[in-house]
Amino acid sequence: MHVLRRNRPAPRDIPTTLMRTSILTALVCVAGFVPTALASTPQPLSAPLTLTAGEGWVEDFDAAVALAKKENKDLFVDFTGSDWCGWCIKLNDEVFKHEEFLTAAKRSFILVSLDFPRSPEVLAKVPNPARNKELSQKYGIQGFPTILLMTPDGDVFGKTGYRPGGPTPYVEHLNELLTKGKAEVAEASKLVSGWEGAAADAKGAAWDKLADAAEKMSPDSVGAGKLAGALRSAFKDDPTNAAGRKLRATKLLVRFDSIDADVFAAAVELDPKNEDGVHEQAVAGRFQDQSWFEDADTVRRMVEAAERLDATGKMHDKERVVMALAFSAFLTKDTLGDADRAKKIAARVKAIGSSNQRLIGAMDELINS
Repeated sequence: MHVLRRNRPAPRDIPTTLMRTSILTALVCVAGFVPTALASTPQPLSAPLTLTAGEGWVEDFDAAVALAKKENKDLFVDFTGSDWCGWCIKLNDEVFKHEEFLTAAKRSFILVSLDFPRSPEVLAKVPNPARNKELSQKYGIQGFPTILLMTPDGDVFGKTGYRPGGPTPYVEHLNELLTKGKAEVAEASKLVSGWEGAAADAKGAAWDKLADAAEKMSPDSVGAGKLAGALRSAFKDDPTNAAGRKLRATKLLVRFDSIDADVFAAAVELDPKNEDGVHEQAVAGRFQDQSWFEDADTVRRMVEAAERLDATGKMHDKERVVMALAFSAFLTKDTLGDADRAKKIAARVKAIGSSNQRLIGAMDELINS
C-alpha cells in the first residue's frame, strides 16, 4: 500500500550520515524555507527523556491490530521520536496527556505509539524497533510526529501531525478526518474498482475518469493515495505517452508527492526542458524526501539532477528551484566533500536570488567557509 508523504509541519529525523554540525547549522539557518522537516531542531541531549506512550497506549502494532479487530475500532498510530523531536514532545504535552483527548479518542480508536528514539535508554524500552522501522517504510513516513488513522486492515483514511490549540480542537480535527477521510477513501476505492473491472476496450476511459477525480483532489488528500497504483499503470499501458496518460499520471503523482525512481525518471524524460514544470516539481520533491540522503552515490545523483534542472534555464517557481540548489550546496560540501563545487552552487543560488534572507546568509557562510 502506498501512502502519500505530506505532513506539515513535521520535523524529520536526519540520517546519521548527515548528522554533522555544519549542515545542521546551515539548515536551521534557513528554517521556514527548506522542507519543514528541518524547521525545528532535536531536543538537546540534556533534555529529560520522555515517552509518548502512557496509560491507554499500545506500543506493539500487531497487538494493537488484534485489539482493534476485537473491539471493532480503528487505529490511531503515532510515529514519534519521543526523546528528541520537539514537535512530538509538544503534541504529547499539549494533547495526548490530557484526559479530554484520551476519553474522546478511545471511543473510536486503539491508540498506538511507534517510537523512534535516539537515546539507548529509551530505545531499550521499545518493544520491537525493527517492526516499527518496517511500518515506517511501508507507510512512507517522512516526518515526526506523523499520525495515521487507519482501519485494522491497514487502510489509511487520515493523516495529520502536530496541531496547536490543545485537546479540544484536536479532537474536533480527528472527528473531521474520521468522517471526511473515510468518505474520500470509499470514493477512491470505487473509482479503482471501476477501472480494475472495466473491459479492455473501456479501460482507457475508466482510467481517464479516475485521473479526472484525482485532479480535483487536494494534494494532501488521503483518497489520492488509493489512486496512486492505478495512476502508475499508465507507465506500463502508455509507455511512450502516445495517449498522453503517462505524462498526466506523472504530473498527478508528483503533485501528490508520490515520487519514486520511476516517477522521477518519467518527469525528467517527459519534461526535459521544464516547460510544464513537472521536472522542477519532481526535483524539488526529491529533496523533500530524506530517504534519498542515505548514501553518497544517491546524493551525487540528486545534486546532478538539480544542476541539470538549473541548466534548462526555465523556472516556474524560483524559490522551489533555489531550495533544491541550496540543499545541493549543503550536501555537496558535507556528504560529497567537494567544497569548491559546493561554493559554485551556493554562488548560483545567490545569483538567482531568494526572498529568504536567511538562506542567502547561509549561502554566504558556505562560500566564505
